[in-house]
Amino acid sequence: MEVNGYRSDGVGAAVAMVNAWTGEQGSTPDVPGARDVLRPFSFLVEDVDEGALGPLVQWAGELRAFFVLDELEAAVEYVNGLLARVEVRPRLVDHGYGLHLHHAPSGVPFVQRMRINTAMGLAHLVADYGLGRSGVCAAGDCDRVFADTSRNGRKRYCSDACANRANVAAHRARRRAAAPGAGRG
Repeated sequence: MEVNGYRSDGVGAAVAMVNAWTGEQGSTPDVPGARDVLRPFSFLVEDVDEGALGPLVQWAGELRAFFVLDELEAAVEYVNGLLARVEVRPRLVDHGYGLHLHHAPSGVPFVQRMRINTAMGLAHLVADYGLGRSGVCAAGDCDRVFADTSRNGRKRYCSDACANRANVAAHRARRRAAAPGAGRG
């Protein structure tokens, strides 16, 4: 049983980093901005300093490459390459909330912890679901990424806003096509 959510925290952090710091909407963060992006995923964000920003943005770019893959074999190879570059030393710890598993060795720098946890999160995502639950947003004008760890696994958009915008556009297109006189020219 996954008590502390490291799987989802690593996946969620990967998605958040990619969407915040890469692609058309991406920007280079400052320390408070980087902490804000990562805070929801239960990492010790107070360890983020100026020296971590460049390596975090670079890693986000490498993580983006995973989300654009559409063949399982290529994704497995890519994630294995990420895993080969991190030092994973699983250990059981108890911070007063019950025993749980940490993937990172004790005392490693923040950037290394992020690399380990995001790589492990993506590895679990691929092992558990294949590629059907991750990718680039299905909205034609959006390059943000998503990963769906929900029970039903039907997410295809990065956000409700993109899903709603696409659904409204499709509805309007169907109404126009069904309108009397449509298609005459």
